[in-house]
Amino acid sequence: MKRQGRHFKQQGSFIIESVWLWPILLMLTLGIIQMGFLYNAKSTMNNATFQAAREGSITHANKAAMEKKLAEAMAPLYLRDATYSELIIRRTSLYAAMKVPAAPIGKVDIISPTKAIYKEFERAQHYLDNNRRERRIKQMPNDNLNVRSASEKVVKAGTGTVRINLQDANLLKIRGHWCYEMIVPFVNYLIYQTYASLPGAKNPHWRACRALSLINSSYYLPVSAMSVVRMQTPIRW
Repeated sequence: MKRQGRHFKQQGSFIIESVWLWPILLMLTLGIIQMGFLYNAKSTMNNATFQAAREGSITHANKAAMEKKLAEAMAPLYLRDATYSELIIRRTSLYAAMKVPAAPIGKVDIISPTKAIYKEFERAQHYLDNNRRERRIKQMPNDNLNVRSASEKVVKAGTGTVRINLQDANLLKIRGHWCYEMIVPFVNYLIYQTYASLPGAKNPHWRACRALSLINSSYYLPVSAMSVVRMQTPIRW
């Protein structure tokens, strides 16, 4: 009888421990799955930002062209069917989502060169258009950098100043931002609330993702990446 009593007690304690253990294991499993999705999103974002920077280097640092390329490079993350038509639809819809004023899903910030740096180095240059008519345009020189003057200029940057030459001014540095929707239930709310409680949640990009979360009744986490490339065309702003 005593052995039977001990056996029933052991079974009872196992059931009680299981009641606590299974929810914890479930949350850990869901958390691992969601972190795997986040890692994939960050890897895609790194590549997309690099692609956007390359696009900017051949389009005179045109921000609209870079944002379009960012949307195109992020499209594979949202594909449901491996078809070309699906890819085109996703690219178009994501680029349109980047243009929503209140809550853009993504954006590109040009870190360098700044407008002040561009103004310091811009020059008026003449060229022939397609009709062989002479045109005058202001741009930052990009040709023959190896023989151009490497003297530095002092330029205002924020609250301070920066010393920079023409060669370094032709390095395009951008930061890409994206609001990634977390889809794994329960843990998406926990991760969102945890990050939202940190000091960095006051960042403007965080506010955009928060607005997007409220609009779509979902949980979006900001993902960012940086890239630096040398300009292949002169900057024209």
